[in-house]
Amino acid sequence: MKIWSRIVGTIYILCGIFFIFCLLSFFSNENLCEIFLDFIKNNSYKFGIFSIVVLVMGVVWIVNWFDYVYRTKTVSFDNPTGKVRISLKAIEDYITAMIIKQIEGVKAIRVKAIVTSKGLETKINLKLVSNMNIPDVCSNIQELTRNYLQDTIGVERISNIEIYVANIISEGIKEDEKKESP
Repeated sequence: MKIWSRIVGTIYILCGIFFIFCLLSFFSNENLCEIFLDFIKNNSYKFGIFSIVVLVMGVVWIVNWFDYVYRTKTVSFDNPTGKVRISLKAIEDYITAMIIKQIEGVKAIRVKAIVTSKGLETKINLKLVSNMNIPDVCSNIQELTRNYLQDTIGVERISNIEIYVANIISEGIKEDEKKESP
């Protein structure tokens, strides 16, 4: 990330210096302005390709920067022997693994953890099997998540654990269809 940032930063600085030089030349000498415009007209496709490359590099850099910022977000707390920092990605992966291991009927899960001023907020997207008692399963998942965050990871301030059931998968229909088909 550091090397990529330096490369993109250097290219943008050079482009900025070139742009400033062009603007200064427009105001200082009309002859230079005409020469420069003729050069651009004769090589317009090269300037277009260069502009697209610089634009794409900037977009890729911004995407990488947002990804880096997301990955480096952490929850930190003081331990008697020093400070402990845990990334949000690690917390999300841990909650996902524990819920899949302990709660039957969960077909797919996606966890998103966010640090707010009130504490750690957790959003869980689920796909469940249809023969489950959904309110009980969701309550168990919320309790399990809260216990894991407090006891195992050591997070004290948990603001909200929100569950969204995105899909209810019916397994019984598939078995009935198999029985009916000759």
